[in-house]
Amino acid sequence: MDDNTPPLPDVPLTPLFLWQGGWLMVMPAIDNQPHQHVAASLLVGLEQPIRVTVEGRLCQQRVVLVPPDVPQSLNSQGPVAVVHLDPDEPAWRALSRLDGLDEQQQRWCGEQITALVQTGSEAQARQFLHGLRDLAEPLPLDPRLADACSLMRLGEAMPSMDTLAEHANLSASRFRHLFREQLGVSLKRYQLHLKCQRALALWRSGMNFTDLAVAAGFYDQPHLNRTLRAMFDALPSRYARGLPVQVVHLKE
Repeated sequence: MDDNTPPLPDVPLTPLFLWQGGWLMVMPAIDNQPHQHVAASLLVGLEQPIRVTVEGRLCQQRVVLVPPDVPQSLNSQGPVAVVHLDPDEPAWRALSRLDGLDEQQQRWCGEQITALVQTGSEAQARQFLHGLRDLAEPLPLDPRLADACSLMRLGEAMPSMDTLAEHANLSASRFRHLFREQLGVSLKRYQLHLKCQRALALWRSGMNFTDLAVAAGFYDQPHLNRTLRAMFDALPSRYARGLPVQVVHLKE
């Protein structure tokens, strides 16, 4: 392959930066079908406006913020950053305070992502994440729910709702209601989302996807496939083609 050969269209422009409350990656282009995931999406076009359909409405601009658990699809013919922020991630709870991002904030997002593409550094990714968290005072989260979210991220087995409710000193029905009220998603979908996050954290090049599915807490690979298709319009088979996806775990 000579130096003039264009890069493969699926090859990321940055590593996959992964942290406890979300992930970030820059792709050369994206065209996906409607899907609905638990995380909020911050989508940043680097060279031109992107086309995002949110709940059937088309939005065309450089930076688009989509709340958690909302149907969406993305079309970008140029480089685009995809930032997923969990409902309990302080960056999302800060962004949710804003009535959209103003022109200065959108320009800052573009500059930060451009610098990340140029450096590919963990320090730059961390700086961007902390900057998002500082855009506004994060929306408060009940400490009992924050503890429950932390508990669900620990260990291999996902705790049951009864266990989480007891830990929070609440009835199961009250815990379920409070969780949806403050996080905007059901407990069941949040737990499924965390299993997807775990799959991302565990994935390594050449890994057997049946083993990955079980290790992440899914029943089997078809269960993992169905979940990824519904939440992200993506299947693990795209990674099996040998695309060079580097996973970097951010130290916050």
